[in-house]
Amino acid sequence: SLAIGYTNNKFMIRVIKSRDIYIITSLLLLNFILKIAYLDFGCISGDEPFTIFYSQQDLADMLSLFKNENNPPLHFILLHFWIKLFGISPFSTRFLSLIFSSITVLFIYKLGKKSFNIRVAIIASLIYTFSNYHIFFAHETRVYALFTLLTAVSMYAFLSLSIDRKSKKYFYLLVISNVLLIYSHFFGFFVLAIQALSILSIRDFRRNILKTYSLGLVITLLFYAPYLKIFLSRFSSSSGGTWVSTPRIESLYNILWDFSNAPVNIVVFLLIFLSALVLVLLKKTKNVNYNPSHSKTVVIWFLFPYLFLFFISFLIPMFIDRYLVFVSLGYYLTLAIAIDYLGRSNYVFYPLSILIIGMMIFTTDIKSGHDCSLKKVVTSIKHSKGVNEAVYLCPEWMNLGFAYHYNIEYFKDYKEINTKLNSENIFPIGNAQEINDSILMQKSKIIYLDGWSNYVDPEGLIFKVFNDNYTNVTTDNSYGSIVKYDFSK
Repeated sequence: SLAIGYTNNKFMIRVIKSRDIYIITSLLLLNFILKIAYLDFGCISGDEPFTIFYSQQDLADMLSLFKNENNPPLHFILLHFWIKLFGISPFSTRFLSLIFSSITVLFIYKLGKKSFNIRVAIIASLIYTFSNYHIFFAHETRVYALFTLLTAVSMYAFLSLSIDRKSKKYFYLLVISNVLLIYSHFFGFFVLAIQALSILSIRDFRRNILKTYSLGLVITLLFYAPYLKIFLSRFSSSSGGTWVSTPRIESLYNILWDFSNAPVNIVVFLLIFLSALVLVLLKKTKNVNYNPSHSKTVVIWFLFPYLFLFFISFLIPMFIDRYLVFVSLGYYLTLAIAIDYLGRSNYVFYPLSILIIGMMIFTTDIKSGHDCSLKKVVTSIKHSKGVNEAVYLCPEWMNLGFAYHYNIEYFKDYKEINTKLNSENIFPIGNAQEINDSILMQKSKIIYLDGWSNYVDPEGLIFKVFNDNYTNVTTDNSYGSIVKYDFSK
C-alpha cells in the first residue's frame, strides 16, 4: 500500500507540473502575441523621446543626468545596452517593455497558485493579460513595464517567504527584487511599505517573518545607500509641488476605469467586491482553502497605496494612472479572490469567471499606444517649411520629440542636437527673452509650436512677442495637446 501510494503521489506531482508548464507557456505566449502585434502602432511621443535620448548617451553622461533626474537609473541603463544592440526604432526600444510585460504574467500566476489556488492564479493572469492599461505600458519605451514586473516578483517572494520562512531562495529573491525595484522607480518604496504594513498588521507574519524581513530590508537599504542622497534631494524638490494636478473625487473612479478597460466593467467588478465583502462580514467562509493572511496582504496591496496616494495628493499631487501601476496587480488579484470566494459552487464560479474574463476580452484594444500628433505636426512642418521661415518650440524639451521625427540623425547626435536644429532655423525656447530679434526681422513667417508652454511661460509672453511682430496669425488645434500657430507678415 505504501509503495502504491508513493507511486501515485509521484504520478500526481508529474501531472501537476506538466499542467503548470502548459498553463504558464500558454499565458506567456498569449501575452507576447497580443502585445507584439501592434508594438509600433503608436508613434514615439510623450516621455518616450526623453527616455530614448538619454539612454543612448555614453554611460558617463548618463550618470551625471541622474543627479537631478526624477527617475532612478535602472531602466535607463538596461535600455542603454539594449539600444547598443538593436537601435532606437519604435519597435526595438519598445521590445524591452514587451519582454518585461509578458514575463510579469508568470509571477502573477505563480503568486496566485502558491498563495491561493489555481483558479485565482488563472483568473488574475487573464485579467492582467487583457488589460488595455498594461498593453499600453508594453507598447511604451518607459520604466512602467519593468516596475510592474519587479512588483510582481517582490510580492511573490514576500508571500512565498511567509510560507517557507527558512527558504534562502525566497529571501534572496525578495532582497534582489526589492533593490532593483527602488532603483527602477521611487514608488518602489510603496511596495516595501505594503510588505512592512502587512507584517505589522497580520499576526502570523509578525510571528513568522518579522526578523527575516527586517534583515532583508536592512540589506536592501544598504544597497540603496549610494543613491539615498539623490532620492532625498528629489523628494525634497517634489514636496514643493509637482506637474500633476490635484485629484478630484472622480479620480478614484477614473483610475479603476484604467485598470478595468471600460466603465461597464467597473460596475460589475465593484458589485463582485461588494458581494464578497458582505459574505465575509456574514462569516460565510466555508471551504476556503487558502491562507487568509495572504488575502489580507493582497487587499492591503490594492487599497492602502490607492487610498493613501489619493489623500496625500491634496498636499503633493501624484495620483495619476501610471504612478499606480504597482497597485493594479493587487486590484486584479483581489478581484480574482472575490470571484473564487463567491464561486464556491462550480455552478456559480464558471459562469462568473467566464463573464469577467469575457468582459475584459471584448473591451481589449491591442492597438493601445501613444497617438501620432507630434509626428504629424513635425512631418507637416518638414514638408512645408521654406527658407524664409523659422520654427519655435516651447517648452524647450520639445526638441527631443521634434528631432526624433524631423531628422533622427540629429536626435542621435545628443551633444549637438540643438545646434543641428538651429542650423535649420528651429529654436527650442523656454521664455520670451530667448527669441532672437534678428530672426523676427529676417523671417516673413514664424511657426510656433506650443506644447504645454504654460509650465514655463504662464503669462503667454512668447505668443505676445510673435503677435506684436506679425500682422496675421492662424491657429491649428488639430494636433492634440500641441497648438500650432502660424505668424506671417
